[in-house]
Amino acid sequence: MTDSLDLGPETGINSRLAVLRELDIDEAPHSAGQGLVPGVFFVPDAESQTTLTLESRKGMLLRASYDIQGSARWLGLHIDMADCSFAGKSLFGVAMRSLAPRATPFNICLRNGREGGFDDHFFRKTGLTFPESSLHLDALSLPETPSLWGHAPWRELILFLKPESGSIDLLDLKVFTL
Repeated sequence: MTDSLDLGPETGINSRLAVLRELDIDEAPHSAGQGLVPGVFFVPDAESQTTLTLESRKGMLLRASYDIQGSARWLGLHIDMADCSFAGKSLFGVAMRSLAPRATPFNICLRNGREGGFDDHFFRKTGLTFPESSLHLDALSLPETPSLWGHAPWRELILFLKPESGSIDLLDLKVFTL
């Protein structure tokens, strides 16, 4: 009776995040590009001196503390979406709960791989996390973004944090399509 079961193209990314949500990892230094779970990793500006410390407790995604010496152009949490096709869908959205010791802005981007490079599609809203749990909800209209139609060799959802020293607790993150 599974003929009517539509798990949707976002199943893979939400599954990766569910695995991360179940981990119990003590606070430890983290190397750039090292996977927290397969397909979930941080990438700091390679020209910056960035130190990352991560921890995860069951029921939350992760706590990231980052120390950036000097200046950096970016700090991103990348989540692999290679198995996500938008065929027949009109909306791709993100729901995220987070908190930080001080108001901290972030941007969410869908990076679409192509031959010889990639295209970044930033969600319209700039997110802001606060000392108390806050919710960020945003979506991309797929009909208005033709470069997302069809197959892409690879895709990533990227949470770009403000590239300055700080910390953030990612309490929950899920994606959805309609």
